[in-house]
Order: sequence, then C-alpha cells, then structure tokens
Amino acid sequence: MNEELGQDRLAAHWAVLGKHPGQVMGYEVLDGSLPPDRAESYLWAAATGTPESREPAAALPWRVFLGSVRTDPTPVCATVETTWDGSRDGTGAPSYTWRLFLLDWSQAGAARLTWSALDQALPHDGQLPTSGDPVPLSPPRPQAGQLAAQAEELGFEWTARVAALLLDNRRVAIVPPSGTTLPEVTERVRVLDAVCALLPYGCRAWLSGATWAGQSDHALRLVFTATPTTGQVEVWPGTGSPPDPQGTAARTYLSELLRLRAKPRPTAELVEHLLGWTEVIPVQNPAEALRALRDADLLDSVIEAVRQGRGDLHDVQRLLERYPVESLGEVRLAVLLPFLARCAQGPEGGPARALLLRHWSRSLPHLLAEDVVAGGGTRESFERARGHLGLLHALEAERPGALDELLTALVSAPQHRPEWTGYLVYWAEQTFGRAPEAADTLLIRSREAGLAWLSSWLEDRTRDLAPLVRLATRAVGGASGGVTGWPRFAAALTGRAGFAQATAEDAEEFVGAHDDAWETALELATAEGRPEVVDLMWPRLREVARSREASARLLPALDRLAPAEGASLAPEVAADADLLRALHAHAADGSRIPSGMPRARRLTDTRAQEAYAAALSRRVDTDQTSTAVAVEALLGDEPDPHSWCVLQLLMAQRVSTESLVRDGLARRLTEKHARWLRLDLPDHLVRDLSRRHHLSWLTSVWEFGRAVREKQPMDRLARLIATAAPGGRFSPQLLSAIADFIRANGPWIAYSLAAPLHRTAPNLDLVLYSALRRSEGTGAVADLLDRFHAEETYQHQRLHGALTGTPPTTAPLTALPPAGASPVTAPAPPQTASPQTAAPLPAAAQGTGHKARWPVFRRPDWFQGMRR
Repeated sequence: MNEELGQDRLAAHWAVLGKHPGQVMGYEVLDGSLPPDRAESYLWAAATGTPESREPAAALPWRVFLGSVRTDPTPVCATVETTWDGSRDGTGAPSYTWRLFLLDWSQAGAARLTWSALDQALPHDGQLPTSGDPVPLSPPRPQAGQLAAQAEELGFEWTARVAALLLDNRRVAIVPPSGTTLPEVTERVRVLDAVCALLPYGCRAWLSGATWAGQSDHALRLVFTATPTTGQVEVWPGTGSPPDPQGTAARTYLSELLRLRAKPRPTAELVEHLLGWTEVIPVQNPAEALRALRDADLLDSVIEAVRQGRGDLHDVQRLLERYPVESLGEVRLAVLLPFLARCAQGPEGGPARALLLRHWSRSLPHLLAEDVVAGGGTRESFERARGHLGLLHALEAERPGALDELLTALVSAPQHRPEWTGYLVYWAEQTFGRAPEAADTLLIRSREAGLAWLSSWLEDRTRDLAPLVRLATRAVGGASGGVTGWPRFAAALTGRAGFAQATAEDAEEFVGAHDDAWETALELATAEGRPEVVDLMWPRLREVARSREASARLLPALDRLAPAEGASLAPEVAADADLLRALHAHAADGSRIPSGMPRARRLTDTRAQEAYAAALSRRVDTDQTSTAVAVEALLGDEPDPHSWCVLQLLMAQRVSTESLVRDGLARRLTEKHARWLRLDLPDHLVRDLSRRHHLSWLTSVWEFGRAVREKQPMDRLARLIATAAPGGRFSPQLLSAIADFIRANGPWIAYSLAAPLHRTAPNLDLVLYSALRRSEGTGAVADLLDRFHAEETYQHQRLHGALTGTPPTTAPLTALPPAGASPVTAPAPPQTASPQTAAPLPAAAQGTGHKARWPVFRRPDWFQGMRR
C-alpha cells in the first residue's frame, strides 16, 4: 500500500525474546521497554510453531498481530515478528528471535492504526533503542480506498464471509490450494487487514492474525497455514464460499454487509465508516458490531432490519435522534412506528413509550391501523390490534383522541373480514368503554360483523345490557333506516320496537348467534313482559325442547315468561308454551305420557279455547311427532274437562288427530277406565272405541253412566244393565260403574234398583248382588249392602213383631255406618198424645233390651221419584 505519511507521532513499547550466544536452555526476554512478565505474555501468545525450511510459504519472517491476550485482556495494538539471523544455540539448533512492538489502545484508536500501517512503520532492520525507551513511530494514515480495493480483489463476498466468521467467534485458517503459492509476507498482512477492515475498528481489541502459523496450539483467530488445526474453519484465499456463521448477530451482519455492498455507494465509504468506529467492542457482544455497521447506512439499514423482523430499539432511537420524525415520510414511518409500538407494549416497554411520546407523529393511529390490516383477519392480527389499542389507551393522558382515531380506522378498514371487526369492537367497548359511531354503524349494517359482536355479547356472562339497547335503538331509528335482522329483534326484545315489526327471520338471526341465545332472549322478554316472543322464536325453542341437554332450562324460563296462572296470557302464547312443555317431557322420556297442558286447563272461555286450539293446530301442521305429543299432553294423566274441550276443537280443525285421540283414550280406558268415563265423550267416539275387542264393554257402561248423570228412571237403568249383562255375565267395568253408582248414592239406590232389575230379567238382582260380592274391586260395596240389608231386616222384624207380638230374631248392628252414610238419631217419642199423633208404641215394640238408636242410611231426595 502506498499510504501517505500522516502527522501521528506514536511511541511503541518493545521487547526482544531470544537466546544469548552459546546458550543451551530456553528463551528469555533479552531487552525492551516492557516489564518482562508482560512482554512474555504477548511473545508466547504469538508462538505458533517451528519454521519449516521445506515449506516455502513458511519462510521467515512470520508476523503476528494481537489486540489482547488471555492473561492481559486490556486492548492494545501489538505485533510480533519472528526472525532468524543464522545463529545457533549451544546445542547447534537455530536460535530464533521474536520482536514485540506494542501500542496502547488509546494511541492506536486515535490514529486508526491498521496492521498494514503498523507493519510498514516498524523498523525491520534490527535497529532498536539500546536504552529501553519506546520506539518512535510515524505510521501512515490508513487509506480506506486501498483496504476496500484489497477486499474487492479478494472478492467482497468471500472477504465479508470470513469477517462474519470472525465476528461469530470462530478461528479461521487460510489454506493455500494445492499447487498454488501465497504472496509475500507484506501482501499477506494486507489480506488480513482487508478482512478486518470489514469489521468495526473496535473489534481489533480482540482480533488477531498471523502471516503463517505452524501446528502448535494457539488461539489466533485468522492465520495463514498449511493445515488447519482442530476447531479452525478452513478457507481458501479469494476462492470458494466460506460457510455461513452460526450466530444470529453474525448472520445478520453478513446480510447487512452484502446489502450495503449492493447499494450504489463506493465500498471505500463503508470501510471508512468502520475504521472510524474505534469504541472497543467485546467479542461477547457481536450485536454492537452490527449496530456499528448499520450506522454506516443508518436510515435504510434500520428500516430494513425492522422490516425483516431484526429491529433494535437502540438503533431506532439513534435514527430518530438524527432525523426528525416528520422528515422520514410515511413509507419509513409505517415500518418504524408500529415496531416502536410493539416494543412499547408490556411491562418492559417504558423506554419505547417514552421514545414514541418524544417523537410523536400525527400519523401514528393511521399507521398502526395499517400495521394491523396488513396481518389480515387472523388471530395474530387481532392480538396486534389489542396491543396497539392498549398502548394508545395507556398514552391517552399525553395524547388524547389517539385511541378513538385508531379504533375508528380499524373499524373503517374495508380489507378486514367483518367478523374479525365485530369481535374487536366488542372487546374494545368492554375493555375501554369506547364505541365510536362508525363501529355501531358497521355492526348494524354488516350482518357478519353484527353477528360476531352479538355472539361475543351473548358469550359474556357478565354482559352489560346497555350496548345492546344502544344498538337496538339505532337500528330502528331513522338514522339507520330501520334495518332488519337481529338488531330489529333486539329492539323488540328490549322494548324499543313492537313485535309487529320483527319477523321470525330476525329472531332466527339472534338466537343463531350462540347456543344459549334463546335463553337470553327469553330473559329479556320476561323483563319487558313480552311473552309473544315465543311465537318468533318457535323453531329454535322447539329444537331446544327436543334436546335432552338444554330442555331442562327451558321450562323454568317459560314459566317465568308465560306463567300458567297468568290471567292475561294470550291463548296463542299459552298453546306454544304448553306444547314446548309437552315436547320437553317427551324428549326426557318418550315412554311416559306428558303430564298435561297446564295453561289449557285454565281456559274456560270458549273463544280462548278456540284460539288455543287454532294455534296448536298451526304448530303441529305436518309434524307427526308434535301432533302425537300435543294429543297425549291434552289427554294428560288425569281427565280435565277444559283440556278435553280444546282437544275436541283440535279434532274438529285437524281430523287426523282423531285416531291419536282414540288410541290415547283406549289406553287410558284400559288402565283406569273409571276416571276417563267422566269425560263427555261423543257417541261416535264411544262406538268406535267399543269396536276394539278389549273395549267391547264401553258402550253399555258409557250409556249407563250417562243415564246416571241424566238421572233417568230406575227402569231405564235396569234395562241398560240387563242389556250390558246378557245371561247375567257382568263385565268388571260394568260392576265398577254400578259400584261407583252405589257408593255415590248409598245402599238404598241398590235396593231401589233391585225390583226393576228383577222385573226386567228374573233374578238379575240376585245375580248382581252375587257378582258384587265375588268381584275383586267391589267387596267394599258388598259389605255396605250387607250392613244395609241386615239393618233393614232387623227393622222389618221389629215392626212385624209389634204387629204379631213376636220379638226380632236378629240383633241390631252396632257398627257405625260406612263412609257416605250419615248416622241419624231417631226422634224421641212425644211426652203427651194429641189427636194428630199416634199413641206411643208398647215397650216391647221400642226394642226392649237394646238402645233405641241404630244406623240409618239416608236416601237421596231425587230417588224418591225413581222408586215410584
């Protein structure tokens, strides 16, 4: 290199290691200006083996350059030259000489002293001071252009890769390819210097190099050698492609070198910048070297690093301190500001937040929105939006309005999926209490965004009703144009509009937004007193009623919304609620008869029953399952006249239900016929049922029961019984009906019936009595008749004895009368006789020997005419 002499006047400490003439044992410090122990630490660090005369490249002199040694880590700029003047020691072996020259780092850094300049300035003729004073040096100023030219001659990428390996704390061996020769020693120094010139000057504090190294163990980092030792990376001078570094910082450093080389700027500018970075960079901190490199092209390098996800907050700070934020332009700010915003989020984000506030840009909300939009409608972009919004909320005291600007920008971005935006709007309002008008407009106008918001609102168990009310109010207001869909249904639910405006499709949108939306809708309708919501929600509620999992929550909600005892409950609502209840019971256990329609049982008005039946008919249309469930529920477990009236109206409106009613009645009449005969069954239905083999008894028993209810004469009852018991064969159902007749009216009714039965069919009265005794279910009635006739017999004998003077042959009963009969005490005889009063009976006729009280069975007044 033809560097020009500079004005720097330096002083280098020195030392010489060798042997005195004829000396046999080891080498020692012979002279110098350094303490021997310090001198030895550098001299021995440069010892890399014994010269081999057979290897031309290994010919002396060898030169080693050191920035520090393990035993003395203080940065210096040192060089050791190994020479041989032909002298030999006492054993006849060559006696080598090592000359050390050492400059303090402050001197070397101030002069930006390169190894080439140091090599050129040192005395190589053996002329050293004899007094031990430092050696004065006047090294030339380093020429960046010459170093850059050397790097280009080697191949910039090759040189850059070797430099990156050194930054990666690797030891590199430059091995000459087979059959090639290396340049002379001075040129090798320039190669070493060209590699190091692509690293900041401060790295020379730990860099080291050698123009040749033998096979001895050493820690030098960049050496020429014939064969690499263990741990060294082998490269060939100026050829091939050295391997990539392993560390992230070193790999990034290499990328930045290549990027800067590709720019239309001279390589010499880059080398000049790196030579000027004289601050010591520890080997353990390659990121400092990367920062120094980026400073050569600070603006573009920082922007590019951030864009590639390798941004550094300190680099951004240096950039912003150098360039006013508004001078950077939106393209660069779109990279820098979102990066700063991300750094500012979280507990460690204080410095970044301060930097944002200090270099605030009015474009920040807009650029943060673009940063989110660039991520698409993904979970990652959603989290990014949350982070940016949270940051601006934290900075709101210093920058009011920025949060609303960002939220509005995010809501207004057309690139985002509406569902994504709907979720974000809900989160922002719940977190920050912010709901800009643009957000409400989007939720009302965009079905997808609105449903996403609604599903979030429904999912939130601590949900606030106010946002829903606000949206519903705007939805039906003039400003929004009266939109349709779930907002209109929400308006009806919350009392902001009438149900006449909402449709089943609106309700379906609402309840389809979440699995449990139906329950929330019923709660809101209950609070507003709007049970008619059931009509709009019918498809979903029917589905819930048929579900084993969700239906258990349906009945309590219906009971609160449309209570069975509600006096003002519309028949249509009552029909819906009852049918849902029945469907629930059917879903819970399909084999069990649903336990009735409680709201139908309270309908006594004919018009209300007709409206109920009409509503029920519409619901079961074309749905066989619902039809069957409705019929079963109206029949219920116990006969109810009001439910039966509704069921008759349903049969009239929907003829197909009659067969279901017949089947249901047939089963009930078979199991508990007595209860179900109380219903006012139409004649044709009774005739149809009687055609079934197991119900052949029904017509006769039904006609007997109707005759009893109509209080027809005993002869009519007797004829009906005789017809129903041909040949004296009484069915259990007929015996049960007759027994119920006797229990209800007392034993006198049986006695009154006996004579007409005998007249209709001789001895049928006796057959009936005998059947009542034998039948399993009428034994109590037989006992009742037994007591009755025993008492009657005693009374007849007593009266007959008064006529004949013979006492009764039977004793009176002392047991109390059975249930249904009233004990009546005979009136006491009068004290005196009168013309209108018969004389007192004789004492014997008064039942001497027993009390004058006995059970008396009261005869119903209405039977007096029947007996006649």
